[in-house]
Amino acid sequence: MGEVEDILKDYEVKKEGEAEILMLASNAVFFNPVQVHNRDMSIAVLRTFVAKRKEEYEELMNKRNNKSNKKGNQVETPVVNGDTALTSQHDEIGVVHEKETNQPTNEIEDLSKEETKTPSRKVTRELKPPIVLEALAASGLRSLRYAREVDGLGKVVALDNDKASIEACKRNIKFNGASAISKVEAHLADARVYMLTHPKEFDVVDLDPYGSPSVFLDSAVQAVADGGLLMCTATDLAVLCGTNGEVCYSKYGSYPVKGKYCHEMALRILLACIE
Repeated sequence: MGEVEDILKDYEVKKEGEAEILMLASNAVFFNPVQVHNRDMSIAVLRTFVAKRKEEYEELMNKRNNKSNKKGNQVETPVVNGDTALTSQHDEIGVVHEKETNQPTNEIEDLSKEETKTPSRKVTRELKPPIVLEALAASGLRSLRYAREVDGLGKVVALDNDKASIEACKRNIKFNGASAISKVEAHLADARVYMLTHPKEFDVVDLDPYGSPSVFLDSAVQAVADGGLLMCTATDLAVLCGTNGEVCYSKYGSYPVKGKYCHEMALRILLACIE
């Protein structure tokens, strides 16, 4: 315990939700406590996505099972053309009937039981838990909260291009115990390159850069799997609301107009850029 206390004496423990992180007094790794509301909202959205994804998958499996059962219950009826075909069919039925009457009673009962059985195939594939990518992790707080507060998640990958941030992230993963160690992994990498080299691999991609997310959008969209979720945070609201129209146009391809509706317009500009 003495060694642990000596290691932790240089750090301050920050608790948010169910996660705890170790922060140096110098705050070398970026941490914005005001963004707690953003992280809370992201967790609520992620929980809803996981539940909706499971619901849609169950509906799809039920439809497939119903279709397979209907196909199994269908009996093929031969098409008969002309009197000759009808006569030959009756003759065949008569021959079969004579053969059946000559069989023992117990065999006839077994055959009748077999005829009543209808083949039924049920699709029981399990839905794989969603894989989450946090492209700009810093201290890893957001990834840790996802792993500890959202049920039904698979692997959570935390990326950062800063060595000190990844070291802090790995330290915080260990500090949060087995629940975090089993789910969260941290990698030192450029988020844009990593997402481009892992196309359609992640069910959820979370972008929370310090400023504009525009430079990450192209690679982020390519990293999201079909039917997945892209969560994006833009903290350059002044640009999006029309303070500097030229900068907004260069980043998002839209020219903002100042007005009472500027916040709605900012959201629409960001959505249009993603699209």
